Amino acid sequence: MVQTRKLKDGSRQVILNSTQYEGITRVLSELANKTKASAILFADMSGQLISQRGNTDNMNTTVLSALAASDFAATSEMAKLVGEEAKFKLLFHEGEKRNVYLSNVGEAFFLVVVFDVSVTLGLIRIYTKKAIEDLNGILDDDSNAPAEDEKLIDSDFSSLLGDALDDTFK
Repeated sequence: MVQTRKLKDGSRQVILNSTQYEGITRVLSELANKTKASAILFADMSGQLISQRGNTDNMNTTVLSALAASDFAATSEMAKLVGEEAKFKLLFHEGEKRNVYLSNVGEAFFLVVVFDVSVTLGLIRIYTKKAIEDLNGILDDDSNAPAEDEKLIDSDFSSLLGDALDDTFK
């Protein structure tokens, strides 16, 4: 299960263990290889970039993930206006050279797949759907979470330490 921590500003911080992060990285690499996507981003719904694969050197992935989060927020409101009870699960933007496919990963995360127009949308949809299933399995897996008595630092101490460090660097 993914752990989160609420910050002073009201936002939340996603905390992944090393096994989850490695699993996410593996799934993104497999998706990139199977789809020949230019770039793949994995982020939380606030737009915080968690992992990326592909050729992202000439791309501001931080801004792209923030814009994708905004896109999901806007289309969520559109869904309500047209009578949908749930938000839209995927978005597609078609360009002249590249396309962008955005899809929810559970309620808290999303994938951004950037691919050339020579790659078919059907291929992207099939492999992205499988990747989302794999990612949901990784994010929901409790087997790697430490047992309560195995935790070296309790959550109150960890929270206080984090707040003290935040105050130190202001």
